[in-house]
Amino acid sequence: MLTPEQRAELEEHGAASIRFKLTQYGAGRGASISGFKCGDITRGDIEDWLARKSREEAAQQSAILRWARIAGWAGIIGALLTATGIAISIWLSTR
Repeated sequence: MLTPEQRAELEEHGAASIRFKLTQYGAGRGASISGFKCGDITRGDIEDWLARKSREEAAQQSAILRWARIAGWAGIIGALLTATGIAISIWLSTR
């Protein structure tokens, strides 16, 4: 279990930097990863933190994609309404 200080330091470094750091140390979940200001952190705790970060990033990407789709559909509907308005204007002016 990470302490608040360890969690803050991991957040400070960022997930990409921490993933790189893990490649330089032992493979077991109990392996001690050094090089942190707050002291050593076990590989398992870091992997759990990275998994949580990955889920957060996936949720954020999903939300961004959802809003991009909404914006895309709004743009398509706006273009169709504009084209319809122009067509109606032309049709009414020729009558």
